[in-house]
Amino acid sequence: IVKRAFKRSKAEETLNDAALSFTRGLLMGVFRNDPDKPLDYERKAALKDWLDLLSVSLPPEMGLHELIDTLRYNVDNVSQSVKNLEMIVSKHYIPNPQWSDSCTRTTNGKNFGFFCGFWKLLHIMSVGFAEQAGGLSLRESNPSIRVFSPSDAADVVRDYMTYFFNCDKCTSRFISQYDSCKFDRCNRLTDKIEDAPADSWKEFPLWLWAVHNDISRSKANRASEAYEKLGRKGQARKWENDMKAVYPHIDQCISCFAADGTWDEDSVYNHLEKEYWIFGHDVNEKVDEFLEYREKPHYGVGTYLCLAIGGLITTWLVRKRKLRISGRHKKEDVLSDRFSQGKYRDS
Repeated sequence: IVKRAFKRSKAEETLNDAALSFTRGLLMGVFRNDPDKPLDYERKAALKDWLDLLSVSLPPEMGLHELIDTLRYNVDNVSQSVKNLEMIVSKHYIPNPQWSDSCTRTTNGKNFGFFCGFWKLLHIMSVGFAEQAGGLSLRESNPSIRVFSPSDAADVVRDYMTYFFNCDKCTSRFISQYDSCKFDRCNRLTDKIEDAPADSWKEFPLWLWAVHNDISRSKANRASEAYEKLGRKGQARKWENDMKAVYPHIDQCISCFAADGTWDEDSVYNHLEKEYWIFGHDVNEKVDEFLEYREKPHYGVGTYLCLAIGGLITTWLVRKRKLRISGRHKKEDVLSDRFSQGKYRDS
């Protein structure tokens, strides 16, 4: 086995973590209600909706579209048994079967790899949804493609959490917040598609970002309370004041914070886009100028030296060819031999 000789980039880790959580989520959750029975109508519809949403929103670099399309086209067969699902998923190759270090923190013996990767999946999917306008941008190349409104997309996530997410406590919290329109969901997520304002597509990833931050802050508060009960006030205050519980924190994106300390959501979206769609590959002006410079022909001393040597060789070859044709080289060789013989004889 040849091991990789270099470290994965952050983008590779993010995509791999998300892909792992997608496949593990299917295997752990789709038949969790009863692994020995086919999916009922509601669960089958929820699975198809989830796959359709990911189909129009995940980037091709993630390498999941072949698997997603296979599952979509065989959803009737897949919904019959967990073995049918496992058979298709097992044929799909994921570069690294382990979550990255950023996702494998362990607390009290619990590994958060799946949950971390699943949030990465949600962020990639939601930003991709905004970038592709729910699939509307793909209609020119595929007129029959299914298109989702921001409100539709949120409903799909709700159904996935309801039927397939393998954490009852997490699901209850999410559904409660969803149904109570927390984070202004009912107003900010439109059900329009063709007539939807351009910025309305961004509201879906921003809403999911707000949900994620609320969960992170809640976990930090629970940790603070637990340390307080143990009498470890220093640790309690540390968790209570931990700004890293919110994302992005100030040293990741200073422009994401307005002067009054509130979020600048335009900057937040730009940060999400950089982290989960273009993966930090924005063009640096100096690098761009350098690449343009390299594309133009520039000749230095080395180039001219090579050309000069090449010219001399070409001249010598041409001259040699002429001598061979004229036969003059033979006369010169005879004279040379005679001169050489006389020279040595006289000596």
